[in-house]
Parts: sequence; structure tokens; C-alpha cells
Amino acid sequence: MGFAAGAMGGLLGIGGGVLIVPALVFFLAFDQHRAHGTSLAIVIMLSLVGVVTYFSHHNVDLLFSAGIAVGGMVGAVIGGCIVQHIKSTALRRMFCMLLIATAVRMIYDAIAARHCVMPNPVHFSPHTALLAAGTGVLTGLVSSILGVGGGVVMVPMLTLLLGFGQTLAQGTSLAAMLPIAVTGMLKHRALGNVDGRAAAWMGSGAAVGASAGSHFANVMQGCHLKLIFGVFLAVMAVLMAAKR
Repeated sequence: MGFAAGAMGGLLGIGGGVLIVPALVFFLAFDQHRAHGTSLAIVIMLSLVGVVTYFSHHNVDLLFSAGIAVGGMVGAVIGGCIVQHIKSTALRRMFCMLLIATAVRMIYDAIAARHCVMPNPVHFSPHTALLAAGTGVLTGLVSSILGVGGGVVMVPMLTLLLGFGQTLAQGTSLAAMLPIAVTGMLKHRALGNVDGRAAAWMGSGAAVGASAGSHFANVMQGCHLKLIFGVFLAVMAVLMAAKR
């Protein structure tokens, strides 16, 4: 299970929690809180291996990832404060619509491109710094309220709003998720919601899978990777819409 989550996380630049949490709940009979806490510990190992691989291919922007991480922590705190006051059903439907719209745009961009051209480099400036922080706030907010991985929100925002190439967006997303996952894991650990043995075993498999998935992502053309990510978002939207 760890290898499968790691391979998908490394390939798409996401934490892999969308696979880890259901696997812990349905196959290992974890309760929801313990599954979330243990998942964060596994995501740390997955993200660390993925970041090293993406960074070795020059596909991590550390300045942007730092700005996103700071915003993400702020957004997570805000989401934790307001989550009890929002009707989850209506919010989930709105988020599903956003995922579908984003998926259609990414799939269209990938198919419409006749050639996989390299995007122009994005330079860090006060304007882009604010956009990075805003991306982090929205990511942390949505992740905290809906319990979804930050990469599902972060990667599309980096590609569609900031003009990142798909591979660079995925590597930067993994780097930004590291401090956010560490913060969440420490909080869950203090509450007794982290199973060390399960995290060690699944984390080991996730590390191997993340290495394989990240290497594969870095040799693929960006438009093909964007198409895969768009399809993944569409599937996620359908699953969330059907969830009760």
C-alpha cells in the first residue's frame, strides 16, 4: 500500500494521502483520526524522497515552496477555526465543481498543445511572492476543511495561475508540503494519533514508490504529465461527489 501511494505521489507531485487514509481505514481497521495522523507521518517520508529526486532534476523552486508553505500553515489554522461552521455537503459539491473545471482546463491544454514546449521561467518577485502566499493559504484552507492533499489544489494553481511547467509545479508542491505535513504530524502525535509501526512499514514502501514515480515524472514530457494529472483530478471529483 505504501509503494502504491508513493508511486502515485511521486508521479503527480501529491502527498499520497488520498490513497493512504482509505487504505489504513478499510484494510487495517484504523479509526479516522489515527489514519490521518499516521498518513501525515508517511507523507513526510514520501515527500522527502520525492523532493530530493525532483531537485536533482532542477525541478524544485525553493523560494516559491517556502512562500507557499508559510501561507499553507496560515490557511490550515484558519480552516481549523471555521470548519465547524460550514456545511460539509455544500462545500464538497463546490469543491468538486472546481476540480472538474480545473481538470477540463488541464486536459484541454494538454491535448491542444501540438508540441510539448518548455514554459517560460517564472521569476520570484514581490508580486509572485504574494501569489505564492495566496496559493498556500487557499491550499491550507481547503486541505484543513476537506481533508484532501494539498497537491490537488497546489499543482493546478502553480500551472494555471503562475505559469509553472507541470514538472516544476509538482516538485515545488512536494517541497511546500513537507513543513505543513511535519506540523500536522507533530500535532497528531501529541494527541496519540500516530501509529509508529504502521508509519515505518508503509513509509518504507512509500519512499521506494516515490523514488520510482518521481524519476518517471522527470523523464516524461510536461504536457503528457498534465494530461495524467487532469484525468486524476476528474476521477477525484467524481469520487468526492459520490462520497456520503
